[in-house]
Amino acid sequence: MVSVKYLFWILSQILFYYASSICITFFNKWSFSGFHFPLVVSFFHMTIVSHVIWLYRTATKSSSCKDEISWKLFFQRICPTAMATAIDIGLSNWSFMYITVSMYTMCKSTTIIFILLSAIIFKIEKPKLLSLVVIALISFGLFLFTYKSTSFHLWGFILVMTASVIGGLRWVLAQILLQRESIGLSSTLEFIYYVEPVMAVSILPFALGIEGFDMVLSPDFILARGHQSLHVFFVVSVGALLALLLTYSALIPLLPVLCVDTTASRTLR
Repeated sequence: MVSVKYLFWILSQILFYYASSICITFFNKWSFSGFHFPLVVSFFHMTIVSHVIWLYRTATKSSSCKDEISWKLFFQRICPTAMATAIDIGLSNWSFMYITVSMYTMCKSTTIIFILLSAIIFKIEKPKLLSLVVIALISFGLFLFTYKSTSFHLWGFILVMTASVIGGLRWVLAQILLQRESIGLSSTLEFIYYVEPVMAVSILPFALGIEGFDMVLSPDFILARGHQSLHVFFVVSVGALLALLLTYSALIPLLPVLCVDTTASRTLR
């Protein structure tokens, strides 16, 4: 029988997740509407989070890994998860430049479809009639929401839906990685420690290739002075803090439960 204490813990984590998710969604929409470097900022978010976790891990000398992770395991398991996560986050943030928060939220809710499909492909879940009904209802709901919508933007829609597809793959890969007890990633911070640096490296070529030239010449970023430089620092640092809180809050329930049904509602960042 599930204890009241455990139920309270689960409820608190859910509230923590939704609070973090709502905060970063509106913060990113506000910041990227006037600060047109979502991929570059995402890179800095990932870099800052990586350094914060590294400093914490070094200071506390904490590690849940039983042994050092081999390069083979690193490239086969950690890199695919990190790359999928980086693409999901980058495209999601990029879409904020074109679509509203309501459109973004509706489109990202379809992540559950691609989590189920990815889980079936990787043989974590078996096809069920109820799952197919859920997929059909969500797809129909998305069609009704976007049909003749005055806020519809094709490129923004493509970006966020691509992010949802990759997001589904991302969560299944994360589950596969966390389920391997031999790896020893039983700590949320340990998982972030290994995944976040690869995320930053993965998104950097896209950030430089798409936004690099404009970023260098922009008075709103590299050439910022005075109050504008403080604004840049605020956007990057607060966004990184919210990203860390959201990542931590989303992974806490995933680690002890380790099931796709639990992660299905996650639409990280």
